[in-house]
Amino acid sequence: MSNKKIVVIYLFFFFIPYVVSLLIAGIAYNALVLHALTWRVVVGGVVGSLGIFAIKVIAQRPILIMYRSSTKKSLKRFIHFFILERDKVIIGLNLVVDFFLCIGSIYLIAKILPIAYILGSSIGWLVLIMMISLTLAAYIEFDSLSIYTEKKKN
Repeated sequence: MSNKKIVVIYLFFFFIPYVVSLLIAGIAYNALVLHALTWRVVVGGVVGSLGIFAIKVIAQRPILIMYRSSTKKSLKRFIHFFILERDKVIIGLNLVVDFFLCIGSIYLIAKILPIAYILGSSIGWLVLIMMISLTLAAYIEFDSLSIYTEKKKN
């Protein structure tokens, strides 16, 4: 798998869904708690970061495949940070980064979007974007990221 293909797959399979997950956490929190900019935002950050961490765990196999297939050092380093099958320090750093990004998302959503849009169809649009992104990633390179291997007949 080429580095260019890895970047495209990583964009559609991991980066776009990651950003969308952050936005979903921010919108969900702001939809549930109207006074979002108080101390309760810490709870939203913890819940959001644990949810995003769970999503990262599911994506580990394809991320490992992309990491092993990449030849660019910078790309390898970037992907390597999101591999969770290592020491507890990296896992902790991932949780801390997700926590602060979730808090940032909560504040950003509260400041930018009007409450009518937060309570309206915004989550549906984000889920649609995530589904399209994941579908494109799967279509582009399903065989390279799949754990299913078909036996070929000779």
